[in-house]
Amino acid sequence: MPPLKFSKSEEYLKIDADAERQVLDAYAETLDESNVEDIYLKHLPIIFHKLNIPHCFTKDIDNCVQWFYDTHFSGLPSDSNKARKTRLLLQQLTLSTTRHGELDVSDIIDIDKLIIVGNRLVRFRDHYPEIKNAWRLFLEASSGSKVSESKLLNETLSLQDLKKVKEHLDLGDVSDLILIDMLGCGTTTLEGEVLNYDANVSGLAVGIKDFAEILGQIGQLD
Repeated sequence: MPPLKFSKSEEYLKIDADAERQVLDAYAETLDESNVEDIYLKHLPIIFHKLNIPHCFTKDIDNCVQWFYDTHFSGLPSDSNKARKTRLLLQQLTLSTTRHGELDVSDIIDIDKLIIVGNRLVRFRDHYPEIKNAWRLFLEASSGSKVSESKLLNETLSLQDLKKVKEHLDLGDVSDLILIDMLGCGTTTLEGEVLNYDANVSGLAVGIKDFAEILGQIGQLD
């Protein structure tokens, strides 16, 4: 049998009309309730709450936003992981632009970018039970023991862990290259954008948010 190939879902890239409506409604409600003309990074937790997004899919963004307002990039080297992740967040969610190699910082949310991010988060929310159950299966296959609810959402899997999962679930046709591909797609979206803004994550490892992205990219959340 030829080795299995890791194919990515074209459907997953599409913006769902209902998800877009929900994001726009949450955006408009937040504008009205906050009595402001623009939505800023600081309003994102409010929008995520209105959309009922599980915190495990947004805590990296919340922490990154908090760090931005606490520091405004001061006190840490510009090449620190926190600074890099914050710049990426600004580029992928706000009106910030890069000019002559320097980031012109704005904390005003770009609604078009928010729709892209929100579409993905709404999909994660809608499939949360399936994502959580599959994640538990992988964690328990890796560790060989039950995973408590308190640890479930905070655990990560490395390449070595995924190899254990492959053996436990008898996935002999899945090559290590496919596992590496899975890890890679969990760190970026199909558009090539960074998915996880957690500054404490390093190397090839996935948490539940990255795992949800993997499931989406292989068509399990279509």
